[in-house]
Amino acid sequence: MAVIVIDGDLLHASEDIIGHQVNCQGVMGSGVARALRDRYGNLYPSYKQFCNQYDSHQLLGQCQLVRTGSKFTANLFGQLNFGRQNVLYTNYEALKQSLTTLKEEAKRDGYSIALPYNIGCGLANGDWNVVESMLQEVFEDYEVTLYRLGS
Repeated sequence: MAVIVIDGDLLHASEDIIGHQVNCQGVMGSGVARALRDRYGNLYPSYKQFCNQYDSHQLLGQCQLVRTGSKFTANLFGQLNFGRQNVLYTNYEALKQSLTTLKEEAKRDGYSIALPYNIGCGLANGDWNVVESMLQEVFEDYEVTLYRLGS
């Protein structure tokens, strides 16, 4: 298995690419997306411009790589909408598609990948058992590091 879990802050990841799930509405208002938006001034304008180029349904499953300083941030379009309701916002098929694209691009260029532990399962209400299984499948042949905060 090429999925490695470490305790640490994703914002201080040593990997070349920091990936995170985003919605298709052009909003990075909370969670990991907000933290990355606050850290990298060019991330949100790039994401917003990308969102404006497509219908929101066309964005599902896409992976946008944005150069942020010496690294890249991967916006993984794994949820159509966002909110605070107790509904499933994560679209598992779209998340898997975006993760697969991320892996292919990273593999092509020899880049390492970091993701938040519990990706798609916090504010987006995904089921970690489903997402963890998906990660193991997608990254069975390429290493990914999951950063777990506060453990």
